[in-house]
Amino acid sequence: MQLKAFFAGALLLLSQVHAAPLTAVVSGDADLKTLLALVASQPAIMGALGGFKGTLFAPTDKAFEAVIAAGFDPKKADDVARVLQYHVVPSLFPTASFKAGDTAFLTTLEGSEVKATQEGTVISIGSAAASPATVVRSLPFDDGVVHVIDAVLIPPANIVDVATAGKLTALLAALTKSGLASTVAGLKNVTILAPVDDAFAAIKSVADTLTVDQLKQVLLLHVVPGIVHSTDILAAKSIDAVPTLAGGKNTLKIVVDGENVLISGAKNDKPAKVVAPDIFAANMIVHVIDTVLLPDFADAVAASPAASSAASSAAPAASGAASAAASGSANASGAAKTTGGAAATSSPTAAASPKSAGIVAEVSALIVFAASALVL
Repeated sequence: MQLKAFFAGALLLLSQVHAAPLTAVVSGDADLKTLLALVASQPAIMGALGGFKGTLFAPTDKAFEAVIAAGFDPKKADDVARVLQYHVVPSLFPTASFKAGDTAFLTTLEGSEVKATQEGTVISIGSAAASPATVVRSLPFDDGVVHVIDAVLIPPANIVDVATAGKLTALLAALTKSGLASTVAGLKNVTILAPVDDAFAAIKSVADTLTVDQLKQVLLLHVVPGIVHSTDILAAKSIDAVPTLAGGKNTLKIVVDGENVLISGAKNDKPAKVVAPDIFAANMIVHVIDTVLLPDFADAVAASPAASSAASSAAPAASGAASAAASGSANASGAAKTTGGAAATSSPTAAASPKSAGIVAEVSALIVFAASALVL
């Protein structure tokens, strides 16, 4: 097995020594004509790719045919540009160093992330699309690699659209009632813990007694400054005193219990369980949970319209704390946060119930439909 890996690495190194320019590699592949045509329609992107160093995810012609048949318009130049940028990662993602059980989050030129995972020998690239794309082959070029994929990657929508698509109606109603909908939609670099409708129904007797300010504090307890991936949590096993926008002493404790990720609020009798992790939304990541987290109202900082700026200023510190706690996480090629081995495969997704799997499917499928106005 080690000998095979050695020869595979040696062949990759030799192929890179004799690699061609990116544009030559793409134009030389018979399955990438649509991609080449779309790139050619974007002079700025075409010029940038001339000296590009990094990774290009290249959907096949059949992949583009599928999204166009679903209603996407390749004549919308701005939206084509956004989708193309979402397929470009300005760092090298070499699949030869990836192994079964690995997970990596890659930041694209568009600014949002994609999620790379490997099951067996199959490498999948997740986006806001209903199903992940599969890497069908890899083509090295002078300063990077082209991974040919069998589906178009869909950039994420904003959190309100994601919640709408996922039928998180109680969360949306609470955001609207509290006046926080537009504020939360405008947040950047945060992690949202999104309770399912049944979770809100379970605290109806409490919710009916809350003032608007108290409702704001409940909702802000579900916003963590910084991006916290499932891989960060799995690698750390336990993260104490995770800050939230509820402020004061209203921090969260996150622990891994077998195949479950559990999150405790200040006043919860039992922790919430993550039922659908790592859902992409614009400028943030969402983990769907089965319980509403409750703050200690006496310790909460009064919610204010400045929550957006608070998130921006607190995000680097919180993100750094989460990364430091997740000591098993590492940076792959400078832009990919990777967790390897069995821990990565023991993600909350693996333990998700049929209901939570349905949430993921609804979110993904409806985002694809909604994205027809944004993509291609």
